[in-house]
Amino acid sequence: MEKDLYEVNDEYVEARVIESLSDLLISLNLWREGYTRNSAGKAFSAVKALLSSLIVTNEEKMLNLAKDEREKKWIERKAHIVPSHSMYALAQMLKDAGVDVTNLVNYASDLHEYQYNGFEPDFSKYSRREDVLRDLMTVIKGTKEVIRTYFSKFEVKEISEKIDELIKELTK
Repeated sequence: MEKDLYEVNDEYVEARVIESLSDLLISLNLWREGYTRNSAGKAFSAVKALLSSLIVTNEEKMLNLAKDEREKKWIERKAHIVPSHSMYALAQMLKDAGVDVTNLVNYASDLHEYQYNGFEPDFSKYSRREDVLRDLMTVIKGTKEVIRTYFSKFEVKEISEKIDELIKELTK
């Protein structure tokens, strides 16, 4: 029998929101130090953590949208883990439930590809560092906005303020 390792509740949501903000801060610091591919990976991780929070808080709506019992069972037991290969499908379900983060997930997925492929022709959408930075800022600002909209009670102001300072520094 499979046993859950933790309880998925408000404390879990709070931890994932804090994880998301922390990953955004790490992403910006990595970018500033020149580790652009690692920075992109952390931004992707921030979106995964955010999706997890959204899935947990919208689980009932998503269960009502499930196409069959098998999908319902998967949503209940695994969706909050947010497997990378399921991110877009989960974002679509969230959109149907009234929370549209599909564009954010698309940008994060592009950054994830950049993390692994860099500027390699035929493998990456990116050929210029400034384009990566533009999408990175889109993901960071978008993630912060979703947190502010849906999870303001969990937002850690100190981390959020540091993120804002780094955004200003990097976009001068």
